[in-house]
Amino acid sequence: MRRLGASLVSFGACCLLFAVAGAAAASGSTGRAVALGRTVGAPVTVAADPVGLSVEYQVLAADFGAGACPPPALVSAIEGLGVPALRIGGDSQDQTAPYGAPPLTGVSDLPAAFWSQLACLESQTHQPVVVGLNLASEMPAWAATMAAGARSAVPAALLSFEIGNEADIDGPAVAWSNAGPQARSLIPFQTYLDTAEAIAGQLGAGADIEGPDFATGRWISDIPQLVSALGLSTIDTHFYPLNACTGAAQATIPALLSRGASSLSRSVLATQAQAERAQRTMVISESNSVACRGKAGVSNSPAAAVWALRLVLNAVRGGIQSVRFHSSGSSYDPFVVSAGAVTMRPLYYGLQTAQRLLPLGASVTSLQTPRSLMAVLVRDPGGRLAYVVTNYGRGSRTVTVRSPVGASLLTVSNTRQVVSTAGVRSFHGALTVHVAPATVVAIELGA
Repeated sequence: MRRLGASLVSFGACCLLFAVAGAAAASGSTGRAVALGRTVGAPVTVAADPVGLSVEYQVLAADFGAGACPPPALVSAIEGLGVPALRIGGDSQDQTAPYGAPPLTGVSDLPAAFWSQLACLESQTHQPVVVGLNLASEMPAWAATMAAGARSAVPAALLSFEIGNEADIDGPAVAWSNAGPQARSLIPFQTYLDTAEAIAGQLGAGADIEGPDFATGRWISDIPQLVSALGLSTIDTHFYPLNACTGAAQATIPALLSRGASSLSRSVLATQAQAERAQRTMVISESNSVACRGKAGVSNSPAAAVWALRLVLNAVRGGIQSVRFHSSGSSYDPFVVSAGAVTMRPLYYGLQTAQRLLPLGASVTSLQTPRSLMAVLVRDPGGRLAYVVTNYGRGSRTVTVRSPVGASLLTVSNTRQVVSTAGVRSFHGALTVHVAPATVVAIELGA
């Protein structure tokens, strides 16, 4: 399994504890011990980094600061997640114009140095970048200018584009321009399609385009038409399990830790079905704990780390290549940059653990468990095994694994500690491990 990066090791005693112990205690567990080993379904290969980042334009511009290059701490934070794909977009992409564009209601120009700063970041990280393009303003010519800037900063093999953000709800969420005033009614599908095709034309032949980046099920049935019309290479969608806009009272830590919050929604599954029919890969291009910029006390709590790791595990075993976690300058951001310094949130360590446990080329196989648990077996490219178990129940559970050798336990939990490690010895050819509620435990054999 991939080792934890230096930034996690340096997190400190409040969130990372290293300890070596004998067999994990099983006292207080409910029900019989669960023997892990019986597989369910075929293995899935980790074909891309399972964790990605998504960030609003204005947040990334602020993180870059005034220097020619981004702060070293920002580069380190990105590298600590295994140099994940970076999607630049969100609501801000439909409110962003190229530097020097004439004034337009509801739109701001990019800073003059944005692309050169991105180029400096790219020279250090070599990460894939997805550049979001403004659709709502109905100014297709801007796409060519934005694309030229992006191409000056990112090698073609690492660059793709996204046309519009959540266009299926443009109007109520982000106003679209009906060749006049900003409109607050839902954008008609034909208007969306005509504008998207015009933007794709501005990008030129051979441009790598992913989409449609929808937020609802409104136009999922139209994805085959969009694949053909826009030449989509990757299908993407958004996923937020909780909502602070219309259901703030329900956006709680218990809700975030529920099974449904980290399970793939009907909308995501329907989008994935269309991707499979079109023979395209599928990603969740924007996700986080609570829609409408998160909820303080929930999104920035250790529960977010548990939720995120669970979601990534469910996404990978469900055939989705990657989940990109969004930053909008709010409580759900994985990390915060201020005056060149970076502060990590608990979510960051959940994402870092996902990267460690799911290296490229690993195979992931679902295991048979009681409903209160979910477990997978991960075999990394070197042949090493890890059993990863999460407990959705209210009571603790005990699991056993047949192994003549000891193991290292890596736990992500809903506590101040967030991530902890310990050792477990083999007794009579088996490992016995206690899995507390609201935790994910990885049993890394021979580690």
